[in-house]
Amino acid sequence: MKRSSFCTVAISLAGAFSSGAVSAQSSVTLYGIVDAGLAYVNNEGGHSLVSQTSGVMQGSRFGFRGTGDLGGRYKTIFVLENGFNVNNGSLGQGGLEFGRQAYVGLSTPGGTLTFGRQYDFMVNLFPMTNITEGGVYAFHLGDYDRLGGERLNNAISYQTPILNGFQAGAMYSFGGVPGSIATNSAFSGGIWYSGSAINFAAAYTSINNTSVSPTAGLGVPLLLGLPAGTASVSLNRLNIAGVGASYAFQSAVVHAVYTRTDFRQGRSSAILNAYDAGATWYVTPAFTILLGGNYYKLGHVHWIEPIVAVDEFLSKRTDLYAQFNYLHVSGSGARAVLVSNAPSSGDAQLAVTVGIRHKF
Repeated sequence: MKRSSFCTVAISLAGAFSSGAVSAQSSVTLYGIVDAGLAYVNNEGGHSLVSQTSGVMQGSRFGFRGTGDLGGRYKTIFVLENGFNVNNGSLGQGGLEFGRQAYVGLSTPGGTLTFGRQYDFMVNLFPMTNITEGGVYAFHLGDYDRLGGERLNNAISYQTPILNGFQAGAMYSFGGVPGSIATNSAFSGGIWYSGSAINFAAAYTSINNTSVSPTAGLGVPLLLGLPAGTASVSLNRLNIAGVGASYAFQSAVVHAVYTRTDFRQGRSSAILNAYDAGATWYVTPAFTILLGGNYYKLGHVHWIEPIVAVDEFLSKRTDLYAQFNYLHVSGSGARAVLVSNAPSSGDAQLAVTVGIRHKF
């Protein structure tokens, strides 16, 4: 499992703390990813498509991460992170200036407390999925289980210190509706473990008063007994639970993840189960091959998605990649749709991508 490396621009400031003699140090890190390539999709609405892509392996972004030393192992922290489309320079995340992350908080010996727009704890399962090498087309259906990295606004988050490799966290997102503290609110919690070979994570997120787009996200004609069409379906609550693990051998990493997504509207409920498993071989320190597969089940509808990806690092910061994602669905009236694509006119959709990614 590869980790992002960043070029750090440090700005050090010396000053007085509590009008005394304690010297405080502050730093700001500028970092980012630029990811672009080409994609072939065999069927979007009955037609094939060749296009230039942005952010297939990882979303293109730049951001600022900073700390301010308060003394005694206390620090202020902040992150401001922007997403963008490298093809035309437009902002991602619906045009938000810092749509990927925007938060500020305190890091203390007793844990970390942050406020703002933040990833919920489902994202901790991301490193144990095929998405890490398979890219955006390996996202689980509609990314409704949020493993691809979804955010909660108006969120307050607490994370414990690391204890023998274990860490836990909880997050609450305020709905901001006068007279109702529950409307539009959300909760997320998780526990995870990082070791030399074994990694593990479990997480839960519950969101009140949200909506989903069954045709665009799932390719199904019905959800909760309602005709989906192209419109969204309003939910009273969206509940997601997941668990995942990975194990690193000398030259390979194996991983598996399970998520359960519960779409709720009144007393009605529809359950989407997702199973994700695969292995990444380090053929050389700079060349990897992923062989993986995802399986999904929603009522009587089933999906299977084999995934193959190769990644060649030209340096610590620059790599070339190629990905093969194929989704097949079985179920009356269902259409195959990979994340970020329009639905196929049939029961299968293929995406083949090549690209370059640079980290700074």
